[in-house]
Amino acid sequence: MTAKGTVKGNIVVLDEGEKLPDGARVEVQVIEQTFSAEELRQREEVFRRIIAHAVPRPVGMDEILRENRQELEERVNRWIASNEHDVS
Repeated sequence: MTAKGTVKGNIVVLDEGEKLPDGARVEVQVIEQTFSAEELRQREEVFRRIIAHAVPRPVGMDEILRENRQELEERVNRWIASNEHDVS
C-alpha cells in the first residue's frame, strides 16, 4: 500500500483522500522534486524581489496599518479619478 503526503513540523500530513489505519507502521521515502527551467527562473526572481525589498529596520503594526490605509486611499482616489474620466 502506498499513501502520499507532505511533512509539516516533522509530521507526515497525508494528502486528501489518503487513509492509513491508526497505529500502522510506515516507511517514509522522500520524493525529490524537480523544477523546469522556467519554474527555477520564477523562483529565483521571487527571491531577488524579496532580497531587493528587505525591511532595513523593525516595523511596528501602527506603521504597517498607516501605510496600508494610505495605499487604500490612493487606490480609491485613482479609481474615482478614472471613473470621472470615463463619465465625461
